Amino acid sequence: MKRWLPKSSRWWVRLTLLLIMLFTAPVGSGMAQGTRVVVDPSNTEVAVGATAMVDIRVEDVTDLFGAEVHLEFNPALLEVVDADPDKDGVQIQPGTFLVPYFTAVNSADQANGKVHFAVSQGPDHQPVSGSGVLATITFRGKAANTSALNFLNVILSAPGGVPITTDTEGGTITVTGGETPTPTPTSPSSPVPTSTPGPTSTPAATATPTGEILGYHTVRRGETLFCIGRAYGVDPYAIARQNSILNPNLIHPGHVLAIPNAPRSLPAGRVCPRQFDGETPACRWHHTVAAGENLYRIALRYGVSMWAIAEANHIFNLHYIQAGQVLCIP
Repeated sequence: MKRWLPKSSRWWVRLTLLLIMLFTAPVGSGMAQGTRVVVDPSNTEVAVGATAMVDIRVEDVTDLFGAEVHLEFNPALLEVVDADPDKDGVQIQPGTFLVPYFTAVNSADQANGKVHFAVSQGPDHQPVSGSGVLATITFRGKAANTSALNFLNVILSAPGGVPITTDTEGGTITVTGGETPTPTPTSPSSPVPTSTPGPTSTPAATATPTGEILGYHTVRRGETLFCIGRAYGVDPYAIARQNSILNPNLIHPGHVLAIPNAPRSLPAGRVCPRQFDGETPACRWHHTVAAGENLYRIALRYGVSMWAIAEANHIFNLHYIQAGQVLCIP
């Protein structure tokens, strides 16, 4: 004889089963929807002391509303560069595919080589479909060898916590060389080797100061020469030479820097707030928009803020650009 549970008990049973399905779905448990979460690019090379960026990208998803990702790397070879030094701990950069209305976790465990990231859209947001970037991780090379980037667990969900079946594909970062050399007091005029450009940066020759000073920037807490260089589209090593900084990795809050007219395309990363309106040469590059590109990714590629690109091209809607459109990169 069958025993029937009360309606309230059956409701709790169904809820429990749904939560079990959502939070215990194994990585790569199926390909029913063709959805994948990948490391992009899958293979990256970076020198010791230099940085490289990789995206956590979701492909071919339908009605995505929330995502949780856990990834591991070799902490002896790599470390995560903090995307927001003003907050405690080490964070990665949220992507633009989901609106990070609620961030359940965003942390990098440097000691154990783990990255934990989970976001969800809010009640006023619509689910998204297609492909896009969930988050971006900037790694710095510590020692030469190859580190795997493996997904420990990935959970995607539609509105209401409905799980989305997904496959995953990790990647690798190969760290090359020894310590990045810097100028010594006996040869302060020697050029400083540039860091290895990230996979999405545009190669450019090392820039040297032209003698023209665009303006002056007072270093704030947490700022770096690369962060300042991206703000003005200027080579950070040229800033170091202009200001007789022997170690480009060491600057102090309150230090007033002369910013030279030494334009350069930089690896993508955090951009410091500009402190003056000095102009760099107009249209240092031209970029033809490819299908699927957005202004945020283009700005990261050239190390220029997307607002500067929008202003230079009279773009009033930051979320609307067209494939084939030629953009002036200031």
